[in-house]
Amino acid sequence: MVFANPSYLWALLGLLVPLAIHLWSKKEAKTIKIGSIQLLDESNSRQSSSIQLNEWLLLLLRMLIIALIVLLMAGPQWRTKGNQKQITYLVESSIANEASISSVLDSLQEDSPVFLLKNGFPEWEVDADYQSDKEQPNYWQLVQKMDSLRSDSIVVFTKALVKGIKSMRPNTQKKIHWVVMESEEAKDRPLLAFNRESGVELITVSSSGRATKFNKEALEEGFEITNDSLRLLSDEPITVPLNTLDTIQINLYVADDFEREGKYMEASFRALSAFLKREIVVHKEDEPTSDQANLNIWLSNEPKYNLEGKWLVYQENPLAKQLIELSPLENLFYLTSRLNPKNTVDQHLPEQLLTILGLDNDLKAVVTNVDARQLDEAELKPNYVEPKRKRERATLLDISLWVFCFLAMLMIVERLLSNYKKQ
Repeated sequence: MVFANPSYLWALLGLLVPLAIHLWSKKEAKTIKIGSIQLLDESNSRQSSSIQLNEWLLLLLRMLIIALIVLLMAGPQWRTKGNQKQITYLVESSIANEASISSVLDSLQEDSPVFLLKNGFPEWEVDADYQSDKEQPNYWQLVQKMDSLRSDSIVVFTKALVKGIKSMRPNTQKKIHWVVMESEEAKDRPLLAFNRESGVELITVSSSGRATKFNKEALEEGFEITNDSLRLLSDEPITVPLNTLDTIQINLYVADDFEREGKYMEASFRALSAFLKREIVVHKEDEPTSDQANLNIWLSNEPKYNLEGKWLVYQENPLAKQLIELSPLENLFYLTSRLNPKNTVDQHLPEQLLTILGLDNDLKAVVTNVDARQLDEAELKPNYVEPKRKRERATLLDISLWVFCFLAMLMIVERLLSNYKKQ
């Protein structure tokens, strides 16, 4: 047996806890005054030994439960002999019903297993309908789990979407060949609309394997508005969300020796207002409040407490890599340096202010769903590590489920025995 995270095995020292509790929790003797011991019988030594044995059995169960919990944390794996000649095929669910893929998989030899590219690697079925399966696989996370497959060689049919990369490039001892299926031609798709003072603006997206492009179009006719949605009147009516762009409110407090920084802040917000085509109002106050403000800015050497809402507070940090950095607290950011013409331009102060405003947080999920950009095989390929020893070439099977079932059974037995002995 090997472990994916052997460092957790240090927690086995916790086995000393139930042993110490067992040895230190002896019940104190109780003195009972009696007139004579003439009528008392000698206790049965066998019965006493049986009681002592049951106590040690309960201790053993509790220590075994702790040991199994530690093993689960360490990720137990069992070595099995792999098949160097067999090839395993994995296919992404979103393309499993395509005719081109089905014809290829149907022609494979019977001894070549075919699984879906998702957690658990369920077996691919010829007549199954996978059109409704919209789950986006995390490619590199699944690569780490491919070590449990018995074959040394693996062929993966995938769309290789950019949004499927959410972790660091992994290492693997499997020879993985990625077959990237080309996506459909890019088509303009209405995404959302904005209700501006000048009229309704429609945002459309065109995404292909190479790029994702956004287009803006001012609508004058051919639509109707219902509450917070806009319906495009065409042969196939389409409804998209309609967002009303409110004025961005900024509360700005500037101490006497931070007048220059205050001017740079106001200039940055004027530039953002022109770029976004959206009104930004900066309120300079002696004691700013967070009421109805998108951002509060505190430019002073004095600390600011009782922060409610989103704040940008001056706190000098010579080691900071950016002008604005996130603090350990939510919705609190630090301005790490005094402002001057050089760092304001070189470190892109307006762009950093736009980032912390978070005006597009609600749109990120919508954009991710329509993003069809693809990676090529070289970008998707993990790091291959050649096994140095024959033993390391063995396939590792995850046995966490079996350990968990055994742990659950022992916990039930321990509770039953504990209630029976009232310990």
